[in-house]
Amino acid sequence: MRIHEEVRKMPLSPIRAWTQRLHDLGPRAELTLGEPAQSTDPRIGEAAAAALRQGLTHYPPAAGLKSLRELLAEREKAQRGWRFRPEQILITDGAQEALAVCCLGLLNPGDEVLVTDPGYPGTLSALALASATPVFFPLDAQGQPEFAAMERAVSVKTRAILVASPNNPTGQILSAAAWTQLAALAEKHDLALIVDAAYEQLSWKPLNFKALRPCRHRVIFIGSFSKTYAMTGWRLGWISASRRWGEALLKTHQALVSGVAGFVQQAACTALTLPVDPWRQTVAEQSGHSWQRLNEIGLTCPQPEGSFYCFPSIVSTGLTSEQFALKLAEQAGVAVLPGTLFGQRGAGHVRLSVCTDRQTLDWALDQIEKWIKADD
Repeated sequence: MRIHEEVRKMPLSPIRAWTQRLHDLGPRAELTLGEPAQSTDPRIGEAAAAALRQGLTHYPPAAGLKSLRELLAEREKAQRGWRFRPEQILITDGAQEALAVCCLGLLNPGDEVLVTDPGYPGTLSALALASATPVFFPLDAQGQPEFAAMERAVSVKTRAILVASPNNPTGQILSAAAWTQLAALAEKHDLALIVDAAYEQLSWKPLNFKALRPCRHRVIFIGSFSKTYAMTGWRLGWISASRRWGEALLKTHQALVSGVAGFVQQAACTALTLPVDPWRQTVAEQSGHSWQRLNEIGLTCPQPEGSFYCFPSIVSTGLTSEQFALKLAEQAGVAVLPGTLFGQRGAGHVRLSVCTDRQTLDWALDQIEKWIKADD
């Protein structure tokens, strides 16, 4: 029996593979996975436990619990600047499944999707499952799309634009002007605009999503509880989209996972009532601190505006991204990811995940500085 050709060619998660490779070298500080160091707030866990005691263990509604969809519809309205109804919300098994649902539900084999370089590599796996083709467009030094290159990349096969803000790996956000231009491009070529907003609540600069209101009929948002509420292991996300795509997205979701565990969704209702500001402030402070230290060390780094990543250039060391990551783990005890995992424009960079505890982060930055200066 033959294996699906796109699956055969698809690599295992490069982030997970490199994280394991570096972990095997025994580093003391692992700044690889985008996962908060803290555990989930106990109040969320208690809500899940209470739901289990109440017997919320049967098949859930495929689209999600009404209570959670209502809360998210109100949240989306506040965040986006236009009205959302609960029926426009689809609860998914994490943001990665949401990506897969969008690609499998809306794309045909051979369709093309414009994606950023650099960008999150999990996007490429979702496109491969749909036998769709990524067409990369570059981001400039400020993290904004190079629109001339985007326009040249559009073909008769182009069906969508997929973009994240804040960006993973750079931590930069798109300006209001950039969103307006993306919306105009989508209108001009009749494209869907899929927005990966997994890190939006961990942004300390305006996200400018309200600029998309005029083309809201084209916009699909992907959200996640993982990074904001330290719920990576709970696997919970959502899609908010125009109702014209609702049936296709729901049927695809049902085919993949049927639905998300009811007690997990009930816990998410509690999560949405908890304050985000303390964690956002911690992330902003640690990102700013890391950005400043890296630049002082001599590793030029774009200033993060959201998420919990820094993406410094390591060109000055004379090493490739892969060489730098391996040597740093072996010789300095610090694991970071090669920038090439995130696209061709990631060459000459590495990604640091700075959402660990402050003591570990400071030790890692000190070790990087010592290691860099030892080679001078």
